Amino acid sequence: MTTLRRIKQHFTLTIFSAIVYFCFDYFIYQTSFLNVYSFVGLKSFLPMILGLNFGVYGVLGELIAVSIKCYLIHSTTKFFLMECIIVTVIGIGTWFLWHINSLTYRIHLRFVRNYVRYILIIVTLSLICAIIGKKMINQYAFDEILVWNISMSILVGIPIEIIYGSLMNLDPMLPPIYVDGKKIELVDDIKYTVTADSKTYQYFVEKIDALLERENVNLKRIFEIQNIVEEMYLRIINRYPNAVIDLKANYDITFSIEFLFIEKKYNPFIIKKNETRADAAGLKIVKHKALLASYYYDLGLNYVHIVI
Repeated sequence: MTTLRRIKQHFTLTIFSAIVYFCFDYFIYQTSFLNVYSFVGLKSFLPMILGLNFGVYGVLGELIAVSIKCYLIHSTTKFFLMECIIVTVIGIGTWFLWHINSLTYRIHLRFVRNYVRYILIIVTLSLICAIIGKKMINQYAFDEILVWNISMSILVGIPIEIIYGSLMNLDPMLPPIYVDGKKIELVDDIKYTVTADSKTYQYFVEKIDALLERENVNLKRIFEIQNIVEEMYLRIINRYPNAVIDLKANYDITFSIEFLFIEKKYNPFIIKKNETRADAAGLKIVKHKALLASYYYDLGLNYVHIVI
């Protein structure tokens, strides 16, 4: 990924986090629907979720939103600092504790141990924030920080993380991770390059089969995934026979695959006028079966992402 693309991605994550937090915070606070301190409420699941998925960029966005909100409602300095502490401690703490000693740096909620880990992290960090709140504000702040952050992070945060993880989380959008001064790259289940040479594609298909068999995926679903992957591969190769396609695939409840190739802009999800009915039928199957199908073009790179 180029430096410019990284900057754009990080900026997008920061602004997205700021907008989401501000909307859940300011507008609900203005309704006076909740009779609680301004630093807790329905938005109390966001520090956990945005920190877990976006790391420091999510926290930075939240701090921007907090600053704007506190300015608009003329919040006291103590309340402003308390909310900044909650966002920072829970956001950065979650990111660090979840990914410490992780080999893939991925976010999975597939097994009971994942949920236990999630709950232990939010309880620990919420307790730390509540103790700080008790010293800075009063005993009532301790109770509200503890109750709101734990309850919202579990009742709202877990369902949102499951949905987001299933549909979007091919690569966690986290800051670079370093160990002993060396950058650690994220590990994909499959990472391969294919061309118009059928042998390269066949080898990739064999890797997919092996991955899905290890995950005990049934034959019908394996066949469905193979058909969709082949359809997208053929659409790209038929358009650009000399294209070199970088493929990244992962399986975690859903099967997620990225096609990346450097050519002129080409969105394979759009039917061209000169295409046949068979081409249109194949693409219709992809759109019907895929949970998510996205495309963007940036600096000469075509990026196709499908979740099945």
